[in-house]
Amino acid sequence: MTKTQATLAALGALLTFSAPAFAQDTPTPLTQTDQQFLTQAAQGSVSDYANGAAAVNRAQSPAVRQLGIWIMEDHDRLNIQLYALAGVHNVNLPLMATSKDQSDLMSLTAKQGAEFDRAWLQQAIQTNKQDVKDAQKEENAMTDPELKPLVKAYEATETSHLIAAQSIMGMMK
Repeated sequence: MTKTQATLAALGALLTFSAPAFAQDTPTPLTQTDQQFLTQAAQGSVSDYANGAAAVNRAQSPAVRQLGIWIMEDHDRLNIQLYALAGVHNVNLPLMATSKDQSDLMSLTAKQGAEFDRAWLQQAIQTNKQDVKDAQKEENAMTDPELKPLVKAYEATETSHLIAAQSIMGMMK
């Protein structure tokens, strides 16, 4: 288990056991759609953090490395919000990326130099486009008002990462 996974596990456990003590009212149960969004967002956020770390460690371009740092910092903040809200609603979120995301990361890290940078940016663009779409879909479907600020923050974060990745990719061509 990585340091990030251990931190998320500890945070999840703390929030799961302490959230009821802090809640004044019983939270509205989340719909299946809202729970699925939280799960997807958590898996994506964990994956994005790992991909950001790969960029920090492997990128040739300083701009790609800097974007990796930015992504890691943003997903640290998002994870705190995701896991806190999930804890209040007694939703268990995954602590690891999907096996597909892990496999994609392994394929990425097999590349070096400019080839890694281009492949990493392409993947970042693709995943951030999907994350923005997912957030917009959730925003239209959500029923719990507590979820709205988190979805907005998630969408804004993924949009800013998408714009930055597209900009860097444009400069590399």
